[in-house]
Amino acid sequence: MVTTIDLDSHLREEYFMDEVYKLEGEFADKTPKKVSEGKYPIDNKYDYSFFPWTAKEEKSYNHDWVYHPDENYMDGEMAARQVGGYDMATRLQHNARAQIDKQFIFPTGITIPATAPGPLGAACARAYNTWVYNLTKDYDNLFPIGIVPAGHPEAMPAEAEHCVKTLGMEALHIACFTHDLKTIDDPVFDPFFAKVEELDVPLLAHPNSRGPSQSLFTRFPQIHALGRPFNSCMVLIGMILGGVFDRHPNLKVVFFECSAEWPLYWMHRMDDDHKFTDGEIFRSHGMTQIEHTPGYYMKKNCYYTCESDEKHIGLAMEEMGEDRILFASDYPHFDSEYPATIPDINARTDLTAKQKELILQKNAEALLGW
Repeated sequence: MVTTIDLDSHLREEYFMDEVYKLEGEFADKTPKKVSEGKYPIDNKYDYSFFPWTAKEEKSYNHDWVYHPDENYMDGEMAARQVGGYDMATRLQHNARAQIDKQFIFPTGITIPATAPGPLGAACARAYNTWVYNLTKDYDNLFPIGIVPAGHPEAMPAEAEHCVKTLGMEALHIACFTHDLKTIDDPVFDPFFAKVEELDVPLLAHPNSRGPSQSLFTRFPQIHALGRPFNSCMVLIGMILGGVFDRHPNLKVVFFECSAEWPLYWMHRMDDDHKFTDGEIFRSHGMTQIEHTPGYYMKKNCYYTCESDEKHIGLAMEEMGEDRILFASDYPHFDSEYPATIPDINARTDLTAKQKELILQKNAEALLGW
């Protein structure tokens, strides 16, 4: 019998920001202050200064109404799901309905603990990790992902070690970019990558929707459609063409919410480009080249989550390797196929029973060393 492992679910920690980011010491005055509340947790509003959204971003991207009980979207089903974003007993009920046995958990507001700049960012990451550990510690089949402060790179190795060795977390998140627009191949991140190799845990490159390119747009569908692949590409290209995998060959990086079809194009694109740029004339002009073709790293160091309804999962498994594709539900967000994700995968006739078992269980176990 298959034990299903969901690599991607989310919390609704933003409903309780004064609890999640209850800061102490020099940053105690930065703890979010609740300025209003309403009938439901989603109505809670906070004043905080981690880097609030601009008025333009708020207007362009805010889609909280999808989740509000008064909107009654999907006859109230969407709002009911969100309770599992903060009540773990309810989450287990929802997981049973979705046939999920083990589940990894991200925050919804990843940008705060992952990219808030400077020592305040490190304090936010520590506060979030402490809060989520306490939220889930009594549930053996729920696995929070440790968030490290990319906005304060000097603190990343210590937070990674704290997450893994003190809190017992089995995976770490890596941000796609920072607010000062450092890319992931910047040497400032190398001590963190060395620590991750030492800890022997996977890095989960979960993107968000906002970013330096997509935030130029003013409509939610534009930003949402571009956000995941644009941000994920920044990690993929930085890790490969920036030489991170050459410097840290034992890193394992997982990409989310772009489909298993997404890496096919980028592998073909980068391999084709590599034919022309991997030459002595480029090296002689200071353009250091990588040791292997991009496709080598994409099949050795990288993993990809799939959507249950995408057409070419079989092709992705054929080209990237059957051991590269993982299951992710994205529960409880509006664009998740929950609760039909696993039934839909099991109902597919283009995947063998072995391939389904690899996607739903075996690949994740191998990645995690279980």
